[in-house]
Amino acid sequence: MVLALLAVFLVETSSAQITVRGRLAHDLEAGPGQTVSGTVTIDNETDQAQQARIYLRDYLFFADGTNAYDPPGTVERSNAPWVQFSPENATIPAGASATVSYSIAIPDSATAGSWWSMLMVEGVDPNSAESTVGEQADDQQALGFRQVTRYGIQLAAHIRDGSSRDVAFDRIQLVADEEGNTWFHSDVINVGDLMMHPNVYMRVFAADGSEYGPFEGVQYRLYPGTSVQQRIDLTSLEPGTYQALLIVDDGDDAVFGGQYELTL
Repeated sequence: MVLALLAVFLVETSSAQITVRGRLAHDLEAGPGQTVSGTVTIDNETDQAQQARIYLRDYLFFADGTNAYDPPGTVERSNAPWVQFSPENATIPAGASATVSYSIAIPDSATAGSWWSMLMVEGVDPNSAESTVGEQADDQQALGFRQVTRYGIQLAAHIRDGSSRDVAFDRIQLVADEEGNTWFHSDVINVGDLMMHPNVYMRVFAADGSEYGPFEGVQYRLYPGTSVQQRIDLTSLEPGTYQALLIVDDGDDAVFGGQYELTL
């Protein structure tokens, strides 16, 4: 996940040019009493030194499109209190890279399921008061925009032994858009205690037994207590009444479904 935030300051237009290399979600298998670790690489592809600030946030997301970046350790399944990382601030020479190391010490009392937080990597504007590599802004500079780029790296520890996977469906509806397309909408909620990354699709059956599909949804990460809206395009179906099966398949025996009658 990459966030670009715009804020108004009395500075010239500028931005820190850093990128985070590789995956933005780290999944680590663990057990109570174990410690797991990893690294995050920050690249500076510019011709001048850049700085980055590194910190933790909790992370939740919901089917209505909202995201929550709460203070670390406030979400029920946050692993932020278990995370140690270094450095908190990095100065990266031109054309070079910096490595952030982290470890997650799982306490003996940890229960089964997924525990996660988000490591934020935020570029420091060279003209800001925080910067030690650029020229700080003064009061004579014109009003402008400062673009702040943040990368969010999900750090998830999964205790599988004794965990459970389950989903619920909500806000189910057929929607016709302005272009005449027909969509099946359903919120998919993770009501288990283990993160899922399921394939979602729909099979549709006509009264004469004909089968259509599968109509594919989108594969999202789904932490316990989070939800996503699945939008499945059914425009190719002719008008009529159908029986439909919405399937959420997370592999192994974790396959869930909802059955619906659709009138198009």
